[in-house]
Amino acid sequence: MAEKAVGWGPAVEDWLSSWTDLLTAPESVLWWPGLVIGLIGVAWFWRERRTWGSATDYWRELPIDAGCFLANSALPFLLAPWLLTLSLIGNRVGAALAGAVSGLSHTGEPGWPLLLASALAAFVVGDFALYWTHRLFHAVPWLWRTHRLHHAPPVLTPLTAFRFWPWEQGVHLSGNMLGQGLGLGLVAGLAGAQVPALTVLGVNAFMLVWGLAFAHLRHSPIPLAFPAWLSRWLISPHMHQLHHSLADEHRDRNFGTALALWDRMFGTYARPDHNERFRFGAGG
Repeated sequence: MAEKAVGWGPAVEDWLSSWTDLLTAPESVLWWPGLVIGLIGVAWFWRERRTWGSATDYWRELPIDAGCFLANSALPFLLAPWLLTLSLIGNRVGAALAGAVSGLSHTGEPGWPLLLASALAAFVVGDFALYWTHRLFHAVPWLWRTHRLHHAPPVLTPLTAFRFWPWEQGVHLSGNMLGQGLGLGLVAGLAGAQVPALTVLGVNAFMLVWGLAFAHLRHSPIPLAFPAWLSRWLISPHMHQLHHSLADEHRDRNFGTALALWDRMFGTYARPDHNERFRFGAGG
């Protein structure tokens, strides 16, 4: 995460200026190549449009989704000093833990294998943190009352991905940044020196690939499934749609954001049948 100017004024200015690059910046959730890939998915499954829900539902939910997107898009800028601090704390903890085990001392510029390992560690540990913050908001009743906003709509759109109260989104961002810092620190401790993550177009290479891997279809009615072997490792859009299902047997399944590994490790994994379709919503 790039360091931001300190203070509310500069943070708001940075946030407002980011809107000019909403479609062109690789770190943007609406980067145009990702949207194009999402549209390809929509076109591929257009034959199933009868299962997408009514237009009335989409128009009713749009103001809430758009308002949450607008509010939460400002959080990375407003919380930048806090998020950077968490990342640094995680980095130091990870380096101390791994350094105590390895005792290595690295000299010279790190090669691409170390850069790749650092990017992977940040991605994996950050995703692990998101699994647990997400699961926490389902497990604790008063947290669920907040998270219910995300599960309430009977239809899903890419904007549903931002449908959180800002304070909940702040928790998820904080957990993810702490996890990313911890992952970077673990690699640094093992290597004996700080190793930056491998980036592509200024973005962690693995996060960029994940952002392009039909991520916009996770919150949509498009039932895109991955092959069985890949679904053991990555959460497909179809698997995340199961997480939003109203059916009792799907309750508290597939908490993972990108990696299915955590759900398999902790007993919350479920892979839907290829032809399985869902009714969405939070229920009573």
